[in-house]
Amino acid sequence: MGVRLTVKRRAEAGGAEKPQVVTLTEDTITLGRDDGCDVVLAQSAVSRSHARISRDGTLFFLEDLGSSFGTLLNGAKLKKNEKQLLRNGDTIAIAQFDVVFDRVADVTESNAGNTMFVSRNLVKDVMKGLGTGGEQPYFRVMNGPREGHRIEIGDAQEYTFGRDDSADIVLNDDLVSRRHARVRRDWSGTHVEDLGSRNGIKVNKKRAKKVTLKDRDELEIGGVKLLFLDPSEVRETPVVLPSESQETEGTVSVAEEPQAPEPEPEPAASEPEPEPAADPPADEPQAEPPAEGDPDQPAAEGDPDGPSNTTEDPPPDEEEPGSGKLIDFSNKQTLIALGAIGLFVLIAIVLVVLVFVT
Repeated sequence: MGVRLTVKRRAEAGGAEKPQVVTLTEDTITLGRDDGCDVVLAQSAVSRSHARISRDGTLFFLEDLGSSFGTLLNGAKLKKNEKQLLRNGDTIAIAQFDVVFDRVADVTESNAGNTMFVSRNLVKDVMKGLGTGGEQPYFRVMNGPREGHRIEIGDAQEYTFGRDDSADIVLNDDLVSRRHARVRRDWSGTHVEDLGSRNGIKVNKKRAKKVTLKDRDELEIGGVKLLFLDPSEVRETPVVLPSESQETEGTVSVAEEPQAPEPEPEPAASEPEPEPAADPPADEPQAEPPAEGDPDQPAAEGDPDGPSNTTEDPPPDEEEPGSGKLIDFSNKQTLIALGAIGLFVLIAIVLVVLVFVT
């Protein structure tokens, strides 16, 4: 069983570069800027040995190694030298790098064609609690001098947690009361109850009085953090990878690439003015329009009957004999002549009237 890490570097503009995927099988995986780390994150904000992933049986834990700028797990900052349980899909943020964690199991060639067989074995391994202390549930101490210590919880048993020596589980912490909490396991599950302590208890970072614990719940008694693990509960199974995986095996290095300056936009070139169309030579004879009804000439495009589809006004209709139209009032010269004749007629009438009056 190994670990698949998907490393993505966030760009300053908000985008992301192409992720790099690596599969590691070591029990301890270091992340940092130093070339000796298993996952090298080449950036000045990353410490030489920044964080570490450690394996405990089938479980994997993350801890910050006292880095300068800290480590985030799913957006929450880790306390220095305090381990946190990793689950499939968790995101580890270190500076501008996002590292997605997945617990994986390789499929060997002998059983590569039987994925159902592999998945069934993985579930069986989890049910058996491989490397987790057997079938019995237990608490794992996550911080302090007893970090990594296991506290077995037997069936039909009751345990008292406190600072006093008479307690079943002694926790040497100033925030722990003499008789702080009671843990009892029966047929219905594992139950924790506060015994009226000064600082109370927390389950998954929420204050509680009496709670029935589930697999991978985090119990806080004073300043001591305990992770409850019940092998009989199956929360997740490893990701099954094919035998011929395209992922990188071994050390991965993600270098910090200098960002090239953006090119300045070139000034827009002025568009050349269109040249006027050249007039046809004067001596070149103009093509005469085809005679009407000439079968040797093709019809104009558009109307299949042959009329030209243009926007020019059609020529005026020719006068037909016998139409009764004697004067063309559309001619300007004709109108001027008629006006002059009318004026002379009017003057003549006026003169005739004056002669008869006098």
